Amino acid sequence: MGLRQSTFKIAVTITLVIAAQLVSSQTGWSYQLTENSSSSSVTSLSQTSGPKVAEVVVTGNKELPMYALNRNISTRAGRFFDADLLQHDVDRLWRMPEVKRVNGPYVKETPDGLVITIDIVERQLIRSIQIIGNRGLSDRELRKKTNLTEGAPLDLNAVRMAKTRIEDHYQQKGYPRTQVEVMQDENIELGDVVFLIHEDQQQKIWDVKFEGNSFASDARLKTMIQSKPGILKVVGGLAKRNEIDQDVVRLANYYKSFGYFNCRIGRELEESNDGRWMTVRFIIDEGPRYKIRNVSFLGQNAYSHEQLSKLVDLKPDDKAMPEFNASKMNEDVVSLRELYGSEGFVFANVEAEPRFLEEPGMLDLVYKIEEGERYRVGQINVHIEGGGYTKREVVINRLSLKPGDWIDSNKITACERRLGAAQIFAGRQDPGGAAAPKIVVRTPELKQLEEGQRTAGAVSNSGNRIR
Repeated sequence: MGLRQSTFKIAVTITLVIAAQLVSSQTGWSYQLTENSSSSSVTSLSQTSGPKVAEVVVTGNKELPMYALNRNISTRAGRFFDADLLQHDVDRLWRMPEVKRVNGPYVKETPDGLVITIDIVERQLIRSIQIIGNRGLSDRELRKKTNLTEGAPLDLNAVRMAKTRIEDHYQQKGYPRTQVEVMQDENIELGDVVFLIHEDQQQKIWDVKFEGNSFASDARLKTMIQSKPGILKVVGGLAKRNEIDQDVVRLANYYKSFGYFNCRIGRELEESNDGRWMTVRFIIDEGPRYKIRNVSFLGQNAYSHEQLSKLVDLKPDDKAMPEFNASKMNEDVVSLRELYGSEGFVFANVEAEPRFLEEPGMLDLVYKIEEGERYRVGQINVHIEGGGYTKREVVINRLSLKPGDWIDSNKITACERRLGAAQIFAGRQDPGGAAAPKIVVRTPELKQLEEGQRTAGAVSNSGNRIR
């Protein structure tokens, strides 16, 4: 298929990144990090007058060591008083997970300077985690779901989140109505967290039914969902409400992929008298299946509409308008991309966009094309990581691309496959080791940019070593 008009020819560089049998040890840049002290990062250096701080006193801590508190306090004795810095210190103390409340700061003026007192109230530590009322799930399993640890600070918000996680876990295990209660008594103030489980009957799926479907059979739709009866009604088949809701979305997406864009799907859950079994019924309103009235292309310059249309299978003809099919549409997108990739447009992009019309059940299919520049093969560099013994000519001889040829993405894929099958590189001989040979295409602009970055990095690294 010929091009409609001549295009500008730009040479590109092809680099083959090949993992050799002998891989050298990893190397990297060496950086020198300078860590500023917390005081210098927040203290105003321009402040050289005013009252000085004589002493900073922290009270109220029992379990929390003083060095942990001092790490968050930048106000120091002997320095000039800074109100903004002191407020910053208080905010940092508030954010400590071990601290429940901060009182103050209290500032007292003395002949020697200002005495600053900060009083903290520590959080109670978790003394124990107790699970009561559970029968179907073990204590160990539920403790793990809480994400709470004995000896950690007691945070009531974290406890409430743990309650929600336990309930969600019960839902996943087929207990739809299980509720969890946190015992709010004097024990929690002492650090004893008690979860009271109101556990219901575990529920399984007895049957799955479909109503209103004509396009797809029940057997086909059952392959699209996750909610199914267990094997012999014994193994698996747990009734998970959130999974059933996800199945509704899966079925809707399945129908939309075949052009039923107005499809509506609901579900009904029918429980047995003892609550042990559930029948799931999906109610389907398929609606009309959309047909393609017209196919057009937007953004192409190298090829005409007629040339591109020959590669597209999903299109109307003189006899009828085809019904929408997402799988066939995606195959047409691949065909268009392969056309551009085989003629030097290695960075071309093609996207399909259905556009709905006012007429019910009708749409136009538009392929939006970004051709980019057309490239020829320029330099071919062979880079073998770790050195190795393979000569450059051995690799070049296995390439079907030569300098001056139009870049062909299909040939690039074939070359990678041919090099990988040559049994001379570690990536092929050791699938669990080094990577297989890979061809990387770089434009002249990208190559210059990468070389500039490497040069700048080398200069910067050299400067760090000199300092």
